[in-house]
Amino acid sequence: MTADQPPWKRALNLLHHLEDALIALLLLGMLGLAITQIIMRELLHSGLPWIDPLLRIAVLWLGLLGALLATRLDRHIEINLISHWV
Repeated sequence: MTADQPPWKRALNLLHHLEDALIALLLLGMLGLAITQIIMRELLHSGLPWIDPLLRIAVLWLGLLGALLATRLDRHIEINLISHWV
């Protein structure tokens, strides 16, 4: 990011960095909650009832944010069946 970029480009780069950070934090948070739940169930024989629904919602958000990232990087799934025939 350089100073000679237009303001909209700098704002877009900032938004991309925030998206990347949100994906990383969400993934690490999910991993931490899942490990906590597993340890509590195995060692303490009881888990926290709110972790499982929260993880389900977090998986959905991670999928949406991952699709956003894949589209931004042009790494999304493409179906080229028709383009091969044309």
